[in-house]
Amino acid sequence: MRDFRSCLIVAALVVTGCTSGSASPTTRATSTSVTVTPSKSATASSGSSPEPLGWASCTDPAATDPTLTCATLKVPLDYAKPGGTTIALALVKYPASGKRKGAVLFNPGGPGGSGFQYIASGGATVSSSLGLTDFDLIGFDPRGVDRSGGIRCLSDTEQDTYAYLDDTPDTPAEQQLLDDAQTAFAKACATKYGDTLQYYSTANTARDMDAIRSAIGDDTISYLGVSYGTYLGAVYASLFPQRVRAMVLDSAFEPSGDTIEQQYTTQLGGFEHALDDWITYCQSDSTCEFHSDDVGAAWDTLRQQLDDHPLTAKDGRIGNQAVLEQATEQSLYSKSDWPVLGSALTQAAKGDPAGLFRLADSYSQRDANGHYSTIQQSNAIISCASGIESETPADPAALAAKLRALAPRLGKTITAKELAKGDGCRELMPAQKIDTLTYAGSAPVVVIGGKNDPATPFRWAEETVKHMGTDATLVTYTGEGHGQLLVSSCVTNIEAKVLTDLELPKAGTVCDPDPVVAKPKWWDSILVPAGIDGIVDDPTLVGALGLEPTTAYSEVRTSSFDVPTVLTAYEAELEKVHFTFKGARDPIPGSKQSVYDAPNGDLFSVFVLGADAFKDPSLQPAADLLPKGKVLVLLLYVPK
Repeated sequence: MRDFRSCLIVAALVVTGCTSGSASPTTRATSTSVTVTPSKSATASSGSSPEPLGWASCTDPAATDPTLTCATLKVPLDYAKPGGTTIALALVKYPASGKRKGAVLFNPGGPGGSGFQYIASGGATVSSSLGLTDFDLIGFDPRGVDRSGGIRCLSDTEQDTYAYLDDTPDTPAEQQLLDDAQTAFAKACATKYGDTLQYYSTANTARDMDAIRSAIGDDTISYLGVSYGTYLGAVYASLFPQRVRAMVLDSAFEPSGDTIEQQYTTQLGGFEHALDDWITYCQSDSTCEFHSDDVGAAWDTLRQQLDDHPLTAKDGRIGNQAVLEQATEQSLYSKSDWPVLGSALTQAAKGDPAGLFRLADSYSQRDANGHYSTIQQSNAIISCASGIESETPADPAALAAKLRALAPRLGKTITAKELAKGDGCRELMPAQKIDTLTYAGSAPVVVIGGKNDPATPFRWAEETVKHMGTDATLVTYTGEGHGQLLVSSCVTNIEAKVLTDLELPKAGTVCDPDPVVAKPKWWDSILVPAGIDGIVDDPTLVGALGLEPTTAYSEVRTSSFDVPTVLTAYEAELEKVHFTFKGARDPIPGSKQSVYDAPNGDLFSVFVLGADAFKDPSLQPAADLLPKGKVLVLLLYVPK
């Protein structure tokens, strides 16, 4: 599955809390399981309490908000050998501003997503949106992820070599490259890490979480997890039931009870369903650049065209059908990306694969300089170490035929040979048992499931809530996309009440998508300063920024001024119409954001992004849409 849409797209652009101050989406599970039983230790399962955390000013370039503090915590690589090799976990904290009541630990998913990156960029917004003024909000990179001993078996150059390979090889060279990719990762990991990879499991990360709780000095901890982060939280609760204060499990993932068939069909069917929804949108909405009478057929034609005659990007990479498929799957995580996909496909049909690469690279977390985060590699290792893998079906040919019927587009190239090979976990480590969930505590737990979630289909939410105690409640979200924190006000409000007041929603609660945010009456009173260009009427650019019309009313402009000059120019104009300056921050390196109170108390933001801001992989889909020599000026109103 992967982490849900980065806060660089959502949290950092939403202003309600601003203050000064494996490469495949089909991560699957094995049916071999082990029951997670509560740890006998009152703290971490190492049996000893870690040293208190030494919070200090952050030096990480992602943590530009001076309110943030950072720390590291050493934990055992192998909890059975507490005196052996250690891993240093990287933590970032957005501290409580009121009377502290505790801490909320956050994980965005993956496996392999960076909780540090998310809270460093969007901690202020998440804290404010969830009303966590009396709680520390803590993000961390799990073991094997980026700053916490990030797993890097292959170099960036090697990852480029094996990314987006043609899965319908027509030549011996193409087949050889596919075969090499199958073994290169395992060989490189064995050389660098030996037999230690089995310790990067979900259960050990849960033990790390309890070590964090102990080092904070709290008896219990609250938790907010999204996507795979829901499974991580549920495993923690099963291991340490008395240490849970409250839990929010958003877009639930529960692999431990899947049959062999479900291991292969659940996510594949979810993404195919989402692709059908995108096709319906693009076919019915003329603003979609790929619009036609039969969008599905046009997608099929382009896919075959790129298979037969791949395009060469400016950086020399080959844009084939695998890039198209990865770009498509990335776009299905968030409805805001739907117009971006339409533009990228149109661009590719005209001979330029740049738009497809921007989307595909965003999924792979490859930045504009060709540097990858660890998510590609840590995802594979954590999944295998956690027993989240695919069993070999008894009849690969029959299952392959069923998958192609279930997903005629995204499953088109699945073969019996591919299914018989397995997912390569045995080349990385001995077979690992998957943890089943057994939480029997009484802490309030809310589980969010999306009816149209491609990455974690609703069935997993239904399964999760069964294992999370008598006080677990399921909430159904009827909209599109994966991960509803800060996207649905209904879901966000429910999550806030659970974390702050321990208040669960009524059984059977359903959240529908928010209505489109209307233009506020005061908007036209703001005069456009000299030197600021006209409105950019481009749904693709707005979509690439992750802006949902249900989240904010926005206006996008550009300017040849630098970032500080744009903010100064708007400040002068806003003073004339009696807007009150509230504060400023730098949510993304290369950007600045000023926040104001409108005369009626509404929040208004001027968010300016320079060229450096678009180097982050999360903003990659928008990178080439900004005119050369310009900064992007984003004006935002987000209802309270």
